Amino acid sequence: MSDIRLTGFELIEKIGEGGMGHVWKARRLSLDRIVAIKLLPSRYSRDPECVRQIVQEARTAARLKHPGIVQVYDASEESGNYYFVMEFVDGYNVGQWIKRKNILPVYDALVVVESVVAALDYAWRTAGLIHCDIKPENIMVDQDGTIKVADLGLSLTQDSDLSTPSDEVAGTPGYISPEQVQGLGKLDCRTDIYALGCCLYQMVTGRRPFLELSDHEAMEAQVTSQIPDPRDVVAAIPAPVCCLIERMLVKDPDKRLKDWQAVLSDLRRVHKGLMPAGAHPDEGASTMRRRPASKAGGNDSNPDSSENPARTGLPWKTLVLLLLAGLVAAGFFFFRKCEKGRENSTPVVPAISVHPTIPDRKEEKSHEDGALPVHQTVAPAASEDTESLAMALNKIKRVADDYESAADFNEGIRWMENYSEAWIPETASNRMAIAAEFKRKLSERQDECEWSALTKEIAALVLSGKYTAARLRVDPAVKEAKYQRHSAELVDISRILAGVGALSEKVLETFSMDVGKVVTVGLSRGKFTGKVIEIRDRKVVCKTPDGMAQVDIHLEDLAVAERMTRLSRLEIPEVFLVLGVTAYNDKRQDEALKFLEKTGPVLGPLLIGVVREAVAKQIQDELSADPACMAFAKLIEQAGIHAKPFDISRWRKDSDGKRMNSETAKRVDRAIDAFLMLHGQSSFVGNNSELILSLQKACGISLESAPATTPEE
Repeated sequence: MSDIRLTGFELIEKIGEGGMGHVWKARRLSLDRIVAIKLLPSRYSRDPECVRQIVQEARTAARLKHPGIVQVYDASEESGNYYFVMEFVDGYNVGQWIKRKNILPVYDALVVVESVVAALDYAWRTAGLIHCDIKPENIMVDQDGTIKVADLGLSLTQDSDLSTPSDEVAGTPGYISPEQVQGLGKLDCRTDIYALGCCLYQMVTGRRPFLELSDHEAMEAQVTSQIPDPRDVVAAIPAPVCCLIERMLVKDPDKRLKDWQAVLSDLRRVHKGLMPAGAHPDEGASTMRRRPASKAGGNDSNPDSSENPARTGLPWKTLVLLLLAGLVAAGFFFFRKCEKGRENSTPVVPAISVHPTIPDRKEEKSHEDGALPVHQTVAPAASEDTESLAMALNKIKRVADDYESAADFNEGIRWMENYSEAWIPETASNRMAIAAEFKRKLSERQDECEWSALTKEIAALVLSGKYTAARLRVDPAVKEAKYQRHSAELVDISRILAGVGALSEKVLETFSMDVGKVVTVGLSRGKFTGKVIEIRDRKVVCKTPDGMAQVDIHLEDLAVAERMTRLSRLEIPEVFLVLGVTAYNDKRQDEALKFLEKTGPVLGPLLIGVVREAVAKQIQDELSADPACMAFAKLIEQAGIHAKPFDISRWRKDSDGKRMNSETAKRVDRAIDAFLMLHGQSSFVGNNSELILSLQKACGISLESAPATTPEE
C-alpha cells in the first residue's frame, strides 16, 4: 500500500517506476474497477506551464480510441500530486518478454512492430501526437495477445516546442532520437520511428543500443556513433529486417522514413521476406552500421575475420599442404553439412537440385561483360569454408522460397542476378538456375493473365448475345502460342458457339415430333392452331383444323417465346447457353445460373463466374444505396468486423460469437439501440433481423464474460 491518498481510488501496488513517474495498480472505488494510475515527478508539478501543457496533451490523448493504445481516462491533481488515470493492462511488457526469452523470434518482433505502427499512425493522423518515449517497457502485451502502446498520456503534440537542454528531454537514452538529444525544437512522428527502430533492434538481437555506455554517453552516441549490424550479433536475422532497422535509425530525420505509412509499406515487404523498396541510406547515415558486402569466399558472419585463409595471404606452399591434409576431411564434412541442410530445408524449386560447386583457392577469373565467373575446381582448405558455403546455399534457397511464396518473381530474379554476399562464383550456377525457373514461372503467369483477359472478353460477348463475334475472337486464339496450354478449352468453346448458329434448323426439327398432330404455335402476328403435315424447304407445312387451307410457317414467323419453348426440349449445351443468356439479360439471374451450369465444363464455369460477379456488384450497388445498410456497416466496424464489401452472410458469420472487450461491447450495444430507433421500420431491418440479433447477443456475451480488469468508460 502507498502513503499517497487519492480521493476515489485505492492504490493497490506499484507496478512500474521510471523517470517520468511511478505507475500504480489501483481500484476506482465508485465503479469497483481496476485501473492504472501514473503519478508525475515533482519537477513537472512545480512548473505551472509544464503542468498546463501536460494536462492539455493528456486530454488530447484521452480522446484517442484505438485497440492498440492504452486508454487515458483522466488527468487530475490532489495535494500537489498530478496524476493520470489509465487503462490497466493485465499482461506484461515487451521488455519483460525480452528478459525472459533473451531474443524474440523475428516473426513475433515484426508483429509487435506492426501493431505499434498501427497505433502510433492513428495517434499521429488523429491528434498529431508524438510519444517521445517508445521503448520495450512501454509496449504492453495483454492477456489475449493484443499489443498496446502505453504512456501516450505523457506524449507531445506536433505543436509542442521542446527547445530544452538534452538532460531535460523526456526519453530513454537507449531509444532517444538524435533530434531529441540535440533539442531541435518541434518534433514529429519520425522521432517515434527512430525509437521503434531501436526497439526492433533489441527484440531481434537481445541487445539494447549502446547498452555498455552511461546514460549521458548513450545519448551522445545516438548523435555521433553506430551500433553493429544485427547479423553481427545474431547471424540468422534476415537481411530485409536489418535493412528496415537501418532505415528507421537514420540520424537525420529529413532522410529517415517520412511517416508511419512508409514504415508500414516496408514492413509488409519484410513480412514477405522482401527487401524494403527504394535506395539504401547513405553509408554511415544510420545509427546501425551496415555490414559491408562479403567478398567471394569470405565468411558471411564475420567478413573481416583474420582467421579466413583467403584474407591472410598465406604462402601457396602452405595452402597446398593444408589442402592435402584436409582434402578428405573437407569432402566428408562438406557433404555431411549439405546432407544436413537438405534434411532441414525444402528445396525452393522442385525441378532444381542444388549442387554446391567446390570452391577454388587458386586465383579466380573476374567477371567480363557480365558473363558468369569462371573458376577452377580445387577443394577448400578447411571444413569451416565448406560449412560457410553450405550456409550460403541454404540462405539462397530460403530467400528463393520467400520470393516464390510471395509470387514476387521479378524481385527474386533481381536478387539472384545481383547477389553480392558470400561465395558469389560458387553459388552462381544455383542462382542462375533458380532465376531461370522464376523467369519461366513469370512467363507462365503472364500467359495466364492474358488468358484471363481473353476469357473475360469472350464471356462478355457471349452474355450480350454476340455469339458470332465471340467465335471470331476464339478461333484465331487457338493458333496463338501463348494460349497453347488452353487450346483444347478454346476448341470446346468454339464448337458450342458454332452449334448456336445451327439452332435455327434444330427449332424446325422439333416440329417433326408434331407431324400428324393438331398444335397451337405462337407466331409473331398471333397464335395459329392447325395440323402439322410435314417439314419441307425450311418451313413447317400445316393445314387449318377444317383441312380447307394450307399454312406454311417459316422460322422467322415464330415468336421468341415459341422458339425458347421448343429449344428447351433439346437438352444440348448450345440450347442451355441460349436459354441462360436470355435469362441473364432478362434479369432472371438464378434461372440463368441453372442453365449455364449445363453448358459444359469449360464455358459453364467461365460464364457463371462473370454472372456471379455481376450479381455481387448489383447487390453491392443496392446495399450501398440503402441508408439503413450504410448505417449498419458503420456500426459493425465499431465491433471490429470488416464492413466492406457489403456481404450480409459474411456479416452474420463474423458476428456470431464475436468477442469484444467490455468497452467496445457497451459502445456497440448502444449503437444498435440508436440504429433501431432510426431504422427499425426499414426493409433492411426486416430482412436481417437474425444478423442484428446475433450482434446483440455477441455484445451481451462479451459483457457477461468480461474480467474485472475490463477498461472503463
